[in-house]
Amino acid sequence: MSKKHILSFLLILTASTALLAQNKWTAGFNLGGNISRIGVADTFPQNFSRRNRIGYNIGIQASYDIKKSVAVSLGFNLVNKGYKINNDTLSGSPSIIQKYNSLNVPVGLVFRQAFSGTNFIHEKAGLILNYTTRSDSLFKQNSTSKPSFKTTDVSINRLYPMFYLGFGLGGTTETGDRYEFTVTYNQSFSTDANIKVNYGQGFLKEFPLNYRGGFLQFGFSYHFNLSNFGKSDEYFY
Repeated sequence: MSKKHILSFLLILTASTALLAQNKWTAGFNLGGNISRIGVADTFPQNFSRRNRIGYNIGIQASYDIKKSVAVSLGFNLVNKGYKINNDTLSGSPSIIQKYNSLNVPVGLVFRQAFSGTNFIHEKAGLILNYTTRSDSLFKQNSTSKPSFKTTDVSINRLYPMFYLGFGLGGTTETGDRYEFTVTYNQSFSTDANIKVNYGQGFLKEFPLNYRGGFLQFGFSYHFNLSNFGKSDEYFY
């Protein structure tokens, strides 16, 4: 390694240590659940309805405090979402449930208002880049033995933008770590998939639906104060 490369490395290391020492960077994890379903604009024929589908989300995140009450946040999340279609006249196997896994990269701002010492309320807003991992076409029936309706699900956009709005409660530990409980609404700017539902004698009746990919998210996150990783009370014992 040349002297130039060594010098560049030392400068980057020094700058990184200085940034961490500013007590402005945090990084950690988040986990929780979500509720997703078909959009409200779709029309269902008699006896059919949309139902909420419960999924999960887990990810990692980092934030930089611009000032005490405002931060920039960045994350990388795995989100399990989808929809549920129900035939309300059926006593057995009344539903078709579709599940998707998607990779979400949210970037946005966090606003905090302190109360009761180390506790705070917060609001979040920003944009998400969503990538849905799925096949081009998916086929499902409500029953493998005696199906009464089926769906054909065709991918329209796997990669699309979303926006999010959230609010919640949180607190700060003595070491500067931060924890949050948040509810977030995530809405797509595009359509994830088009769906055709066939039912009736010989599946001759049908109606269309579209799935936009939005979901309501609720969960817990923990942010480690990165400046603590650069500290040591004693180097020798």
